[in-house]
Amino acid sequence: MGIGVTSLTPKPTTAVNSRWRRIVTPIPVPQSVPMLQRLRASEPRSMAGMPPILWHDAEGFLVRDPFGNQWIDLTSGIVLANAGHSHPRILAAIRRATDQRLLATYAFASEARLRLLEKLVALAPIPDAKAILFSAGTEATECAIMLMRRHGQQFHRDKVGILSLSGNYHGRTLGAQLASGTKQPADWIERERVYHFQIPSPDCLRCPWGRREYDGCGSTCFQKGLESLVQRGVDLERIAGIILEPVPGWTTRPIPSDFAEAAAGWAKQHDVLLAFDEIQCGCGRTGKFFGCEHLGVAPDLIVLGKGLSSSLPVSAVIGRGEILDRPEPGEMSSTHGGNPVCAAAALENLQVIQDEQLVEAAARTGAVVLERLQSLRREFPERVSCVGGVGLFLSVHLRCPGKKNPDVALADVVAEEAVRRGVLMFPTGRGYLKFTPPLCIDPEAAMEAVDVIHQCLLEKMES
Repeated sequence: MGIGVTSLTPKPTTAVNSRWRRIVTPIPVPQSVPMLQRLRASEPRSMAGMPPILWHDAEGFLVRDPFGNQWIDLTSGIVLANAGHSHPRILAAIRRATDQRLLATYAFASEARLRLLEKLVALAPIPDAKAILFSAGTEATECAIMLMRRHGQQFHRDKVGILSLSGNYHGRTLGAQLASGTKQPADWIERERVYHFQIPSPDCLRCPWGRREYDGCGSTCFQKGLESLVQRGVDLERIAGIILEPVPGWTTRPIPSDFAEAAAGWAKQHDVLLAFDEIQCGCGRTGKFFGCEHLGVAPDLIVLGKGLSSSLPVSAVIGRGEILDRPEPGEMSSTHGGNPVCAAAALENLQVIQDEQLVEAAARTGAVVLERLQSLRREFPERVSCVGGVGLFLSVHLRCPGKKNPDVALADVVAEEAVRRGVLMFPTGRGYLKFTPPLCIDPEAAMEAVDVIHQCLLEKMES
């Protein structure tokens, strides 16, 4: 499985001119190919997997190129633009910040950083919370891992192990990659050699323990995972922290609440910290501000990013004050963390999400979209293995005919064809279609996008 390099050979399209979509050129646009080629000559091939279109401007839930094409955006710039692209209030906040002639402050005090931190602490479902700001989500993940290890060393110098779930994703820096549920890190460093351990994710679509369906077995699933570590000789007393996605980006379905409760209970009993990575599922994406609200479990640490600003690079770690206070001055900071322009954008974004009731909109629109997407499962039961998710964090999982394994080729070709018809999607390389538009999407536009997905799926299965 994996995403291939997209072709830069223009292919004819059928003209589209609806209220929300407009396609008037081949894809890729012939005039854009020279620039796309220059990009490929200047950056690594790892950047060549997205649809070959040239972003020119993006507004709300629409993306446009310079050649007259317009797409309904189901990507949010990879689950980023929760408040919508280029929200006027966020743009105004950025302009005010730049007009103040303060573009960087490092760890020196600034009002912008203060106001954002106070907002995050007030929102947090964690008592006596504090927060720290970073740029990329993976940087915040690294901080959470460090804090968990530092906490564990209070009890024993070797209590530094990090437990994560296969099938979760936490970022691209070293610690975040080790915590992610992929096999790639083993190609260049052995996970368990640096005390990162994984147990199977409670993915009921592909139960690691052979059950046919969920039957209140989340606690058993967690315990079996721990037992599998013990059987491999792992000393569980060396575990310092657990990091997981309460709503995994690769499934878009909340993990079973009894699995989360079992993890939280075991963590508390063994002086282990529990961190929830909400970089994708947080900030209203799932129809609740924090994804963990679906589970009824409050963690010790929460990691945020992406939708935290809907624009500029901002991430954060929120947690109990006693945990965040452990590093000494100078031991935990970031050159661009709390950048005044980025902080202003994030603060205004959070206010927009609240004022425009985008959390409620995500829940309301998502419920209607999910029902329409589930009709695909009923129509194509042999090819659609699962449709699920919460809020506007949804996915359609495809499988090969007569088999259980995911149909990666079909999913990616459907995403490609949707782009050619004015619905912006991205290939996942994992056999599923991801539906993550800005939370401000017009419900009619969302339904139109689902209709396009249906048409593409029907045609590609028949071809």
